[in-house]
Amino acid sequence: MTRVDFYRLPAAGSEAVERAACLVAGKAYRAGYQVRILAESEQLDALDEKLWTYRPGAFVPHARHERVDPDWPEPVILADDCRQSGGAQVLICVVPPPADCLDGFERVAEFVTQDDPVREAARQRYAAYRQAGHELHAHDLRLN
Repeated sequence: MTRVDFYRLPAAGSEAVERAACLVAGKAYRAGYQVRILAESEQLDALDEKLWTYRPGAFVPHARHERVDPDWPEPVILADDCRQSGGAQVLICVVPPPADCLDGFERVAEFVTQDDPVREAARQRYAAYRQAGHELHAHDLRLN
């Protein structure tokens, strides 16, 4: 079964999720994982830029899925779907994933902001993942 990590964020809004996704992607990349970041197509440009600037001196090699060189794929791929993992072991969800997205990934990261609708939706996914037998973990993540 897939390990699912829920990261509770101290802030609200999509900016907090994008920053947290960059932090987790950087950690996964440095640990040697291939990563796919799932986001809405409108968020891909912002994430592309943030992966260059989220932390001074940090850089995470990445590409948007439509620009991946098959001969030299980047370790982090930005995509608006998760159906083709491209060999990634880790899925980082800037948006809630469809239920069938977890298959094929060793680890999945989700983010829970202080927004009430986001927290409630995350609780429902947590319960569904538990019922499906996934390994669940929760963490508090500081964004500074």
